[in-house]
Amino acid sequence: MTTHVPIGSPDAPAPRALSDSEIVRSVREMYRRHPFPPPQRKYTYRRHAASVRQFLEERGIDPRGRRFGDIACGTGLMMLDYAREFPETTFVGYDLSETSVALVNETLEKEAVTNARAYVQDIMTLDLEGEFDYIVSWGTIHHLPDSEKGIGILCRALKPGGILRTGIYGYYGNWERTVQQEIIRTITEGVTDDAARIEAVRTWARGDRNYKNYYTAPPIDLEDDNWVVDEFLHVWEQHLRLRDVVSWLGAQGMRVLRMTDYYDQEISLDVASHSGSPAFVATVEKLPFEARCHVIDMIVRPYWLSLFAEKLSA
Repeated sequence: MTTHVPIGSPDAPAPRALSDSEIVRSVREMYRRHPFPPPQRKYTYRRHAASVRQFLEERGIDPRGRRFGDIACGTGLMMLDYAREFPETTFVGYDLSETSVALVNETLEKEAVTNARAYVQDIMTLDLEGEFDYIVSWGTIHHLPDSEKGIGILCRALKPGGILRTGIYGYYGNWERTVQQEIIRTITEGVTDDAARIEAVRTWARGDRNYKNYYTAPPIDLEDDNWVVDEFLHVWEQHLRLRDVVSWLGAQGMRVLRMTDYYDQEISLDVASHSGSPAFVATVEKLPFEARCHVIDMIVRPYWLSLFAEKLSA
């Protein structure tokens, strides 16, 4: 049995270890009580979906008749905007929370979207091969009990030439969040009531001079219980290093094509874009790709690791 330490950075201490199955049960139960993303984010992913269309066009990929996947889709607000941006595709969403999946399909029905549907499915037990031309996994991989294995499962579900888009909490860019989560764990130790823990977050955030609501993308609505839980009280969360994610993708026969921030602005993977020292650049450029990514990760410290990666043909 694999065991893990929960929440925060990969090095964060924990009161006890959790098994894979315990993590999955805890995450499912959390999202049953606090489905995410919240209604405030409805229609906010339109620009994201449009940027994906532009990316695919640049790659010469015609979306007509393609099969897209949102794994895991949460309450489906991103999938809604994708389905509208790509009416010529079939869109399938998976999520481990029955509550979230019900909300997805209810929203799609109300919005008269007919090319998308969501189903209950735990990523870690997903057994598909060559199913999708494009997969988005946004805000998900860092909540899996085994992020490396999860990436492997997603890559396997892609067709050769297919594109995976990730959205992952970065290790260095989320150091402030790691500290904040440790504050909350300390002041709520032994507190099990959701409402009391949520109020503890609000009490702290409103009085902490170092708290910056604009730090996250997008800024947190502290008045929304589900948003507070997802950002500060998540039952299982890891912040990942770019080097590791790139390495895991490479091991699955994936080629990283582009990196962006949460708002789809490109973050160059050319170290020369991040340093004015020719000697330093020359040194870094001699390193393997994963090591170059590691240096850029430490320089830029991105909050969000959003990668486009292509599955190479066998």
